[in-house]
Amino acid sequence: MRSLAGQTAIYGLSSIIGRLAYFLLTPLHTYVLSKGQMGINTDIYSWIAVLTVVLTLGLETTYFRFSTRRDVSEKAIFRQTYLILFSGVLIFNILVLLLQSYILKAMRYTAHPEYLWLLMVILSGEVLATLPYARLRQQGKAMKFALIRLTNICINIGLNLYFFLLVPYTMERGLYLPAPVNPVLGIFLANAAAVVVQLLLLAPLLKPIYTTQEPAYPLRKILRYGLPVMLAGLPGIINEVFDRQLLKYLLPPATSLEELGVYAAVFRLSVFISLFLQAFRYAAEPFFFKNADNIHAPALYARVMDIFVVLMALAVVVLSLFLPLIKYFIHNKFWEGLYILPILFSAQMLLGIIFNLNIWYKVTEKTEYGILISGTGAFANLTLNISLIPSLGILGASLALLVSHATMTLVSYHLSRKHYPIPYPVSRIAANILLATAASFVLCLSSHHWLRILVFFTTLLMLVSINKQQLIPFLKQLKTKWNR
Repeated sequence: MRSLAGQTAIYGLSSIIGRLAYFLLTPLHTYVLSKGQMGINTDIYSWIAVLTVVLTLGLETTYFRFSTRRDVSEKAIFRQTYLILFSGVLIFNILVLLLQSYILKAMRYTAHPEYLWLLMVILSGEVLATLPYARLRQQGKAMKFALIRLTNICINIGLNLYFFLLVPYTMERGLYLPAPVNPVLGIFLANAAAVVVQLLLLAPLLKPIYTTQEPAYPLRKILRYGLPVMLAGLPGIINEVFDRQLLKYLLPPATSLEELGVYAAVFRLSVFISLFLQAFRYAAEPFFFKNADNIHAPALYARVMDIFVVLMALAVVVLSLFLPLIKYFIHNKFWEGLYILPILFSAQMLLGIIFNLNIWYKVTEKTEYGILISGTGAFANLTLNISLIPSLGILGASLALLVSHATMTLVSYHLSRKHYPIPYPVSRIAANILLATAASFVLCLSSHHWLRILVFFTTLLMLVSINKQQLIPFLKQLKTKWNR
């Protein structure tokens, strides 16, 4: 257990540092990119997110599943899964190159084919790194995993700082360093370079591909296991990023990329909440599974949810209060979209609740319900985006995301009551969410200083009043552990 906790900390720390580091590039990117360029950047990365899930084919989970079986050689299953992955990436790239004129026209980038080429480099590199990273995890080499990940991050961020800070600085002093004129291209080149170096560092792990002579595992069984995993992940990623594509194609072409850029910039402010959620996930997942066989597990899960919602509500209220400062995290040309931030905050709260709720099908091994839950959310998201974006723009996209998360919350809770009842304090959780959301709207949209202060302290008192029976024991436990 100590080994597991240590590795979890290393994996989690490298991932969180990565997300935080890219997040801290937001002020720089929103300063150097126009609204339209921000839209292009968001558009390309939304495609990378979706296509990564598709091209990975669920083979990461497949490798983990079969590499631990006694009747299967780890090297043989790695060789076979990697060759399948490589073949899929190769076929995809060939098809894109053959059809690139049609694809560029559909993506509206006929004047910039380099965007598509760099998309292919970044996407291919990330997909091909999946299984070597999985092999490091399977071998328990957490430190090597983290070092390679952090090297990738440092190269990416270093090149961003070079392109957007050092080059302009030296240019003002008469020294012209090589750099692309187009800042969007600079972001893509930095990422592509980091991905290539990452693959070179992971290359030694590919040795079994050309040295292993052991018999292959039946391809049919590998794909039968992996493809459903891919299909289960696809609705989730569509639910999270496909609104970007719909904003691009459902709004007038003359303004769609600018609207997408504003939406993406404001969305990054809501990531303050998701960073907290990411940290919680790394701590909570091992905890949930460790206690799955405990007779008191349902009551324990309910208490975790209770405290989690209170902390999320407090985070939303505090961030909303300090919006006049936090908004400077993005350039003022994007501030016109700040009115959707309370909706995005609420959607992020519900996303955290969904993570807690979904533990029921994980501990009962009824993972097929994960497809149903995320699929229902994706259907609601797509339907509402198509209905609302043409008339409401980015407001429609944010409302669709909120309703989608609410739908998944209700579906997961309903199924949980049937298959693995957990005594969640529904009334108190709902009160916390509604109170935090209402306060967030007032704090974010009002410019009256004293009204905002009054709403903030009133909300704090109400949250304490609603949750005092849960907070007092929790705070006492924290005090006891601190004193130790």
